[in-house]
Amino acid sequence: MQDQRSGACAGLAAECVERVVLALLLEPGYMRPWSVVELGREIGSEPLAAEAIVGLHAAGLVQRVHEFVWASRSAARFHELAIAEWPDP
Repeated sequence: MQDQRSGACAGLAAECVERVVLALLLEPGYMRPWSVVELGREIGSEPLAAEAIVGLHAAGLVQRVHEFVWASRSAARFHELAIAEWPDP
């Protein structure tokens, strides 16, 4: 999974790293508190993961307690709505 995630943002803006971190936090079956260290391991850089978490937290997309972080209820609900299939007309 690390190669898949880190390759997507190699050399790109912090916004891309935030997108990857949030995707990890919203991944079905893995929606749980993650540590900053775990997220850093997944994307290949703990400092980039920590920086992304600061931005996501400021935007209200993640909740954080000490070293643990998880997607906010708002982010999780938006994700559910975004991936839901539209009914056929």
